[in-house]
Order: sequence, then C-alpha cells, then structure tokens
Amino acid sequence: MLQLTHSAILDTDKGVFSLEKTLAQILSDKKGGPIDYNGKNVVMAKKIPVKSGQEVEIEILRFNGDSKQGFEVSIDQRKGYIEVNGQKLNSPIFWTDTAPRTFSFKCFPKKTEGIMGIWNVWKNIEYKENTDAWIGNAGLYVERIDDEKTILHCSNGIGDVNFDDLVLQIKIK
Repeated sequence: MLQLTHSAILDTDKGVFSLEKTLAQILSDKKGGPIDYNGKNVVMAKKIPVKSGQEVEIEILRFNGDSKQGFEVSIDQRKGYIEVNGQKLNSPIFWTDTAPRTFSFKCFPKKTEGIMGIWNVWKNIEYKENTDAWIGNAGLYVERIDDEKTILHCSNGIGDVNFDDLVLQIKIK
C-alpha cells in the first residue's frame, strides 16, 4: 500500500521512498534564498538597490538554444519602471533571440531609491504561448565580480539544474 506524505511516499510493504524537491521548491521554502547549492550562492531572483535615473547595463554572455530563454526586470515589485530606448516599461521581458547582446536602461523606482529584481524566464515547451519562471529547477547562481558587476548564471526549470542555460552580466553604473 502507498501513502503520500509531505516529503515521502510510504510503502508499508517495502519502506519509505523519499521525493526529491526541485531547486525552485527549495528556494520557495527559503523565501527566495539565498541558499547554498553545491557551494554556490543561489537565489530565485537577484535584488539590487537602485536610485532614480541610475543606469544598468546588461550583457548576454551566453545561452543554450534548447528552449527560448529570457529574463524579466522589475523595479519595486512592478511599482516602478525602467526606461529603454525612450520607452517606459513596467516589467519587461528581454528574450535572447531578439534583445541586443549588450544594452542599457535607466531605473525609476517609486521613490528616490528602490530595488531592481531580475530573474530568468523561458517559453514553456508544450504550451509555447506560456512564459515560465520560478518552477522546476529554476534558480540563479550569483557571481559577484566587484561593486559594479555581477554575473548571473541561470538555470531554467526544465530538466536538471544547469546554471549555463542563460548567463548574464549586470553592471550598475
């Protein structure tokens, strides 16, 4: 007989079989992280303090082509906006197949200072019109280069954890 519990399936005839949690579930349990994952500092979304009018440069270093990859940017949990190419955008998604490899935008938080959030997204393999984030084995390994530069190694939620699914450099100017 099988019995489902919170973290295991109990087979009363053969013992307990544990269910492994996904990276996104572990991060969710830890309120988005950070967590130590195999010696790496991993979060659900990178949060960076920004000031009104502050410029941010993004460079897409590499990505795999197994699924359509991108990243979303939000200021003050969608209460602020960014300005890119003369457009004011609340929570844009930049796709690797259409965004320039390097580009900049300005941040405009609700007040004079705020928080920019950035996380990876990808197109659902089965339902191509759906954009997914924060599910499966999604997470960001954060590599701090210096006070201005950070590299985000992004694992999408598809398959095993792979921090080479999308790699971005963020430079705060």
